[in-house]
Amino acid sequence: MLCIAHALMRSWGYNSAHMSTLEEKVTATIARVYKHTRFTPDLIALYASRTLMRISLGIFGVFLPIFFYKEFNYDLQIVIAIFLSLYGLHMLLTPISSKLLGVIGTKRMIIIAILFLTAAITALYLFPLQPALATVAYIIFASIYRALYWVPYHVDFANSLDETMRGRQLAILRNIANVILVVVPTLGGIVITVAGFDAVFAFSIALMLAALVPLWYMEHGYERYSWGYVGTFMQLFARRNRPLFVAHAASGAEGVATLVFWPVFMFILLDERYTIIGIIGSLTLIVLLILRTLAGRLFDTWNQKRMLMMGVVFSATGWVSKFFVQTPFQVAIADSYHNFGRTVNALSFDAATYEQSADNGRFVDEYTALKEMAIGVGRMVMLLLMAVLVGFFDLRVVFIIAATLVLFMLALNTRVRLY
Repeated sequence: MLCIAHALMRSWGYNSAHMSTLEEKVTATIARVYKHTRFTPDLIALYASRTLMRISLGIFGVFLPIFFYKEFNYDLQIVIAIFLSLYGLHMLLTPISSKLLGVIGTKRMIIIAILFLTAAITALYLFPLQPALATVAYIIFASIYRALYWVPYHVDFANSLDETMRGRQLAILRNIANVILVVVPTLGGIVITVAGFDAVFAFSIALMLAALVPLWYMEHGYERYSWGYVGTFMQLFARRNRPLFVAHAASGAEGVATLVFWPVFMFILLDERYTIIGIIGSLTLIVLLILRTLAGRLFDTWNQKRMLMMGVVFSATGWVSKFFVQTPFQVAIADSYHNFGRTVNALSFDAATYEQSADNGRFVDEYTALKEMAIGVGRMVMLLLMAVLVGFFDLRVVFIIAATLVLFMLALNTRVRLY
């Protein structure tokens, strides 16, 4: 939290004397709380911006699939079509946007991406005027944001992490964000219940623009993207990159189950009570806040495969537990248990990914582009599969599929390399 305050105060015009004093206090505090853990100024600024974005998106994020589900007359197929279009367009645009890394640089790409995301949220705010047009605009703008944002973000993030403490740094940064985010889902549920979705979209737009401020204090970075458009797809499906593809595609498929189908399932199960859904989201974040630091420290000391295996077991069994929930209390317990597994799994998975990116040297941007595209493939496959299955089975079938797919994340290991 102090790191984020540091970046924001710098962006608000504090002079060098003030900043020097603040830097000393921040450094001393971090040293006391997390001994021997260091953060670069660029990493602090980047994550300060990302945290503001997460608050902006978190105020309505868990409710977005529910928003489309309710606005389009409870038609899950339309919800699937919206997210399928979004992720498909994102994947197609990623090789094109990656070429911009060497032209306009990572910092400018992130800034432009946030402006497109602001436009996407604005389209949601204007949804009542022209629902179909607003939905199309949201898909286009959100896809461009994803294509422009994630590759430079992960490139800068990977380059800023310390190779001796990646797990700890990831855990600390995510805990800082979660301290702030813990009340956001509950707040979002209350605001939607009292004032409707328009109010949360307006708040989100204002905060998204604020997320631009810390980025002005980052250094400009440039990367030379080596592959062409067709060449990128050839690399994505190349035999030598199959472990990377399978692991990230499985991660993307599981992510869709979490981000799209689980919120809709809760909405139905809990009788459309937004506040209860928000409270459950906040309780889950509290549990993650407590457990993530432990997982981060274990990653830096335990065997990587051992951590991945532990995460897979908890995550897979967590999905199975969600199949049997019936009450709000059971939903909260199952969601907390499952997200502990996902925390261990994702932390190990992401830290290993950043390690692979850093080890590949000049292939950091190419590796990151392939990762994002593989995630997109997994998301689309899951959505297409569910488009068929929901016509024959209960929505909970997605939990069993997700539990099975988690096992494929073990395909990511130290042998994954790009050449």
